[in-house]
Amino acid sequence: MYPLDKCTFAPSEAGSESFDEERWRNNPMNELFNDDAIHAYRIRLSEQLRSMDLARVQDPVMMRLLNMGTFDWKSPNSIAGPIQGMSFAAVLMSRILPRVLDLEDKVSSAELLLS
Repeated sequence: MYPLDKCTFAPSEAGSESFDEERWRNNPMNELFNDDAIHAYRIRLSEQLRSMDLARVQDPVMMRLLNMGTFDWKSPNSIAGPIQGMSFAAVLMSRILPRVLDLEDKVSSAELLLS
């Protein structure tokens, strides 16, 4: 694994007053090898899933698949476990899902205006 002190965004920043959540969400972590980046993205996704407004996502299958690709199947509070392909798919979907939800909101708003 790549040493965390070499990362441009080390976990120690998360508790500080200067923590930039937007930077945390969008950091591509280019300094990490691909395997390590997927693991870092999964850590970020695990926090997003824990704080997500589940009522907004009205697809329980999608949410289950995201959880399956993020958390360990035997210990739901652990992120170790899922195979790399599943982790990749879950992280990719986590980047697409907010865009889909935003588009659904826009379409719903436009439909209300037209009716």
